[in-house]
Amino acid sequence: MSNQATHIYLPQVFRSFQGFDVEDIKEWRAERRLEIVLIKSAEKVHICSRCASPLGRQDGRYWVTAHHMRIMSWTVAVSFWREKRHCPKCKKIRSEEIDFIYDTSPHVTKDLAFWINRLSEITSVLQVSNLESIDKQTCYKVDKHMLARFLQGYKIPEVTKISVDEVYARGKKQLKSGETRDDLFLTVIVDIKTHKVIWVSQSRRKEALDEFFQLIGEEACAKIEVVATDQHEGYGASVRQYCPNATLVWDRFHLVQKFNDALNEDRRNELANIDPEGEMGDLMNNKYRYLYTKRAYKRSDQDKKHIDEVMRLNQKISKMEIIKERFHSMFSCNSVDEAKLIMAEVYQWAHDANCANIFKWVKYIREEETFWNYFLYKVTTGISEGLNRAIKGLKWQAYGYKDMYYFRLKIMQKCGYLNSHFILASV
Repeated sequence: MSNQATHIYLPQVFRSFQGFDVEDIKEWRAERRLEIVLIKSAEKVHICSRCASPLGRQDGRYWVTAHHMRIMSWTVAVSFWREKRHCPKCKKIRSEEIDFIYDTSPHVTKDLAFWINRLSEITSVLQVSNLESIDKQTCYKVDKHMLARFLQGYKIPEVTKISVDEVYARGKKQLKSGETRDDLFLTVIVDIKTHKVIWVSQSRRKEALDEFFQLIGEEACAKIEVVATDQHEGYGASVRQYCPNATLVWDRFHLVQKFNDALNEDRRNELANIDPEGEMGDLMNNKYRYLYTKRAYKRSDQDKKHIDEVMRLNQKISKMEIIKERFHSMFSCNSVDEAKLIMAEVYQWAHDANCANIFKWVKYIREEETFWNYFLYKVTTGISEGLNRAIKGLKWQAYGYKDMYYFRLKIMQKCGYLNSHFILASV
């Protein structure tokens, strides 16, 4: 007779349950389902699930079945008896700690919890629920808890140039008592160098950006050189308070948008002065508003013919077209003095052409010192605008978020460093 041991070999995947041995493996081939039945190992130590103290006498047990990771496309569950014992420290009957069960759910293993979180980085929680045949609420709780754990060890990277913008997070119907419209937004802070979201705050008030600066501390704030943002006064006030060495740069995109609004208003006023029902009324109709604000080199041949015909028939529209092109050319200037010369021309031309709205806006903006900072650093919030598109896609994919804390975590997961790729790389 051979002296070789007669035990059956089990792959490592069936032997990763601390404190338990595999007693049986049941399978249902038609359903492609496995159940791993566990039995308590002789050396298992019973620990309180609340205070982590050794437990005393047994006071009962109950059967637990927990979802585990798939094996070769088969769904897998683990089943075992979980004991209830007396805890001398709590002075109560407590369930024993099970090392391989995830904290938020007694019916999901830690291996599967990690996989749920990993899948949620590339698809929605609903799809993860469908893929893994697990309740959606369970997937949500597991993902949120794991992201919150990641956040505890998250360190905001050192930055010198940041972009700050708000993103619309929820509808007016979700406003709670005491909240205002500002609370419907999230403030997203992006590192201009890496194009990654480094923090997300609730609301778009000054306090939202204050929170970020308070988190990184006075020393890190002093290292920030440039902050690109729109003309939101709250953000500007926060930068001036916490970042003594930072230059506030108003975003070019938002400035052009304000100019285009003024341009369209003057176009509508001119349309009102002529016959709206005539030939010019058709050519200058509001449905063509984007055509009038579009740069000349971006227009199609058909667009050019349309504009040329309007300019031939209306002298003021012709002047507005020249003013618009000159205004845009200013952003290619390499110095503040050069930009100021062009802005002075736009100011004078708007006055001479009687373009009241353009004149009023240009008069206001050229007196703002912050406006000229763009020509010192040439940074924009374009990165934030691009990420906002990804954030809106994330919200659309999940059919919206009711939990704003979870939404903030998901933004940092999808667009920042709060994910397995960076967390594991830093371990």
